[in-house]
Amino acid sequence: MIAGRPSITLVVAAVVFVFVVISFLSSGSVRSQLRTTSSPTRLASSAEKHGKSDVFNATLGFEKVFVIGLPERSDKRDALTLMSSLTGFKLSWIDGVLGKTMSDKALPLGWDRETMQDSNLGSWRGHVNAMRRIVEDGISSALILEDDMDWDVHVKGQLEQFSTAARTLQKSFHRNQSLESTSPYGQDWDMLWLGSCVTTFDEHLPEHLKVPEEQRDPRKVLIFDDPTVPLPPHILANGSFSWEEYPPRTRIVYVPGDNVCSFAYALSASGAQKALHYMGLEGQYKPFDNHLSDLCRMRVDGMRCVSVVPSLFVHHRPKGKISADSDINKAGQNQEMREVGFTENIVYSTRLNLGNLVRGLEPEKQWAE
Repeated sequence: MIAGRPSITLVVAAVVFVFVVISFLSSGSVRSQLRTTSSPTRLASSAEKHGKSDVFNATLGFEKVFVIGLPERSDKRDALTLMSSLTGFKLSWIDGVLGKTMSDKALPLGWDRETMQDSNLGSWRGHVNAMRRIVEDGISSALILEDDMDWDVHVKGQLEQFSTAARTLQKSFHRNQSLESTSPYGQDWDMLWLGSCVTTFDEHLPEHLKVPEEQRDPRKVLIFDDPTVPLPPHILANGSFSWEEYPPRTRIVYVPGDNVCSFAYALSASGAQKALHYMGLEGQYKPFDNHLSDLCRMRVDGMRCVSVVPSLFVHHRPKGKISADSDINKAGQNQEMREVGFTENIVYSTRLNLGNLVRGLEPEKQWAE
């Protein structure tokens, strides 16, 4: 349930202190390795004037924000349109695809219709269509969202903090393909994975997913004292580590090892070309998000990726029929009703605060802490 009003509002024009540290976590306790520096970060109001490349603009610092969704899911389009309007950015829709409508001739190499779900096939095609759109239209960068997303009311302030950390990590990336237009997220990235559901850090990869030593990159940037990070037991997504290893309210920006779920990710122009090559033309024999993770983990075509946990965009589970949650993972014929909607890892949920936001009221926390 939504309970308790925030004692601060992140998007006011104010100066807060964000503690950022690069941590090479190859061994030992996290707490024993922290080296912190304090620097002021200004989280400005979205009402202020910002440039095209700024995270506070109408496309969150990207050229486009795309959402992939089936046309018949008008309920999801209604929700995201209202949510983005109330948090100050604009969406462009890309129609999702029903896998059963695809010609056998267009199936990706390795796809077996006898053993794999048509819903996963449709998901793959919808995402690849978004990648192709970026390449076709010569778009410098685009954020791609799935249509059941939720985000914090203060997402622009979160993205500003993330952008600082992302630029720090890019200092060790190759610079063969820099963005042509200025980006607040840096000039030397291919993908920013902003929404996943399970995180496995590079140093924790299981044997069958490990990459050659020279390709490994366990670097992280820690953002401390972030009031939009939930406290235990509400903080999740730690597939390979314990949140007890980190101070409360820590957000981690890192070079991804293995992620699960393709909730939200941004591609630069070069990143879209690499993704279209690998995801569209080189075969597809498992769920889309697993292949997307391979693209980053194996540094395919020199792929340069940055991710964040807890994620900034997360799947919302609305009140109503549980069977309507996902168009990929079917809940069968389950007609059970969910009485209260929720979103994991989002403190000031935009979806759950719609009633407050449309009335001009302050957002409330999803949980009492």
